[in-house]
Amino acid sequence: MENTLETKKFETQAEIKASLRKERSLAGADLSGLDLAGIELIALNMKGADLHDSNLNEAKLQFIDMSEVNLSDAHLDSARIGGASLKGANLRGAHLNGAQIYGVDLNEADLTGADLSQSKMVAVNVTDADFSDVNTTGARAAVNWSDAKVQPPELPEKIPLPPPWVPVLIAGIVTLVVILIWRRRKR
Repeated sequence: MENTLETKKFETQAEIKASLRKERSLAGADLSGLDLAGIELIALNMKGADLHDSNLNEAKLQFIDMSEVNLSDAHLDSARIGGASLKGANLRGAHLNGAQIYGVDLNEADLTGADLSQSKMVAVNVTDADFSDVNTTGARAAVNWSDAKVQPPELPEKIPLPPPWVPVLIAGIVTLVVILIWRRRKR
């Protein structure tokens, strides 16, 4: 059985932090209009939460289930979002200026009118996502935009990915260094 806060309306960031000490779920919670600037929300369930009009500037949202969340008109400027599911999320009119978005699932998300200017997106699933009227001025991305339901009017600058052999080379060098350190300590 999953714990949820389906009818809980939070008034302050302190209330949220106190609740998270008891359980790692804010699923269905009403966090709309709150000032949550700089908050760190890591490894928790926020499925279906309402965060419309919230201030999440410089927030850290990582390893988090935010599927079906309402982030319409929310401010996420300079936020760091990684390893998160925003499947089916409402991000209409959201402000993501300068956001760092890595390994995020935006499948079926609605970003109509969102501001992604100066943002960076890497390994983001945009399958069936709607990017109508999105501002991508100065944004950079390593994303397969052909999977989107509606692509941004102006595609962000493409971030070149390294050749497939580069990660193998780095792993090999790290392994060699570990072996050398281990041998040296053995002497």
